[in-house]
Amino acid sequence: MSGKIIIGVSGEIGAGKTSFVQCLEKFGIYPIYTDEIAHDVLGLKVVKEKLVKYFGKGILKDSRIVSKELASRAFRNVKRWRELIKITHPWIVKRVLREINNTENKYIGIDAPLLFESGLDEVCNYIVWIKANPEIRRKRMSRLSWQEAVKRSSYLIPSVLKEKLADFVVVNNEEKRRLMENAQKIYFRIKSQQ
Repeated sequence: MSGKIIIGVSGEIGAGKTSFVQCLEKFGIYPIYTDEIAHDVLGLKVVKEKLVKYFGKGILKDSRIVSKELASRAFRNVKRWRELIKITHPWIVKRVLREINNTENKYIGIDAPLLFESGLDEVCNYIVWIKANPEIRRKRMSRLSWQEAVKRSSYLIPSVLKEKLADFVVVNNEEKRRLMENAQKIYFRIKSQQ
């Protein structure tokens, strides 16, 4: 990873992490989306076997893991959530590191909701924390209820601590144009430090 500049992007549920990385991508940054990687990891035989053993065959449909059912079972309590992380995250991190090593691009942006929980913050040169007003986050959320989002957040390292660890904090309460302006400022600031 020598010579590469890795920007980890994390933040609150519904704050706009993915949108921010998409903005960075417009400046030539190579994007890595850990949610996509996590979905692929669920298809690995070794991961699937461990998940079925722990969470039961009810997470399967046509021999494939149903993400929604897995999440429903994993987020019943913190012990189950930790088991999900224990099974999947080593594989997710391995894939992220492989993508970092395989790209020719000097600048890489990682969209990682669990950046700190997975330990990926350790490979980042810079961390951007995205936050937004709870009402705005609630409106942006499509597939998750607000109560479920709050419950899931309670299993994570508190946002206030993660925000303190970030090099940049972006408040994403406005339209996408403003998010793009923030991404541009941060990108050029990072680039100027190289």
